[in-house]
Amino acid sequence: MTEKTPRPHQDQIILGVIHGLLAFFLLALMSVCAKLLSENHHVIEIAFYRNVIAFIPLMIYIAATRKTHLLKTTKPVAMFFRVLVGTAGLIITFAAFKHLPLSDATVIFFTATLLAPALSFFILKEHVGLYRWAAIIIGFFGVILMAAPSGEAKALGIAIAFAAAFMHALIHLFLRHLKTESPLTVTFYFFLGGFLIPAIFMPFIARAPEPDEWLLFLGVGVFGGVAQYYLTSSFSKGPIAIIAPLNYTGLIWATGFDILIWSYIPGWPVFLGGTIIIGSNLFIIYREHRLKSNPATPDHE
Repeated sequence: MTEKTPRPHQDQIILGVIHGLLAFFLLALMSVCAKLLSENHHVIEIAFYRNVIAFIPLMIYIAATRKTHLLKTTKPVAMFFRVLVGTAGLIITFAAFKHLPLSDATVIFFTATLLAPALSFFILKEHVGLYRWAAIIIGFFGVILMAAPSGEAKALGIAIAFAAAFMHALIHLFLRHLKTESPLTVTFYFFLGGFLIPAIFMPFIARAPEPDEWLLFLGVGVFGGVAQYYLTSSFSKGPIAIIAPLNYTGLIWATGFDILIWSYIPGWPVFLGGTIIIGSNLFIIYREHRLKSNPATPDHE
């Protein structure tokens, strides 16, 4: 019996955008829970609960539906490094939220959106035209403007947030490289490694949650778990240059939560820099759409 030839991967850009928007909203909710918990709990502990709470229902689902084929991967090496980078990135992200307001940390994370297309050019060999390179550079100046220390921001927090942004950019690349894998497969292994690695440190850092903190831990796990699936799905359905800029919608939610919960209003650099970055990425999206609708368009642009 001859084996069936696997169907070539086809992007579903509209669905990818919808999944991306939903993912970044849920990530904002997860960030709120994580920041509140970081006042009394170590960020590694928060990462442990985030992943173990999300892993349990996923494992039950796979066992109940007998979809054990989802445990198979054709790219074990890439999957392994995605788990390592993802776990480290999650811990560093929670550390940034501990030291910075949500909106300040979020805008610094935008560096990932600028790095991802550039890294995809060097690592995944995806084409990025001259006009899009210019948009990336202009957007990066917007990030620098937004990252200017304010009365609330600390140098340590800014450094941690930039480190998290770089990890986010690498994650984007791994997700794009794993686009032929089922989103459930990628999510399963991330949750598995994402709680096994922090579990090594739990005996030294864990403390019993207070009764009112259990809902926050549940929120970190549920919001983060569902967001992880949709984020993985979005990058499997659309190119980095289109999906990654959706991250900017997180600034809307982060700013709103900062005002409502912590009474923190971002300064003018956030809004001016955000305008520059969002404009740069809207141009990138425009270029992607034009090149796909008219392949003959020269992309020295």
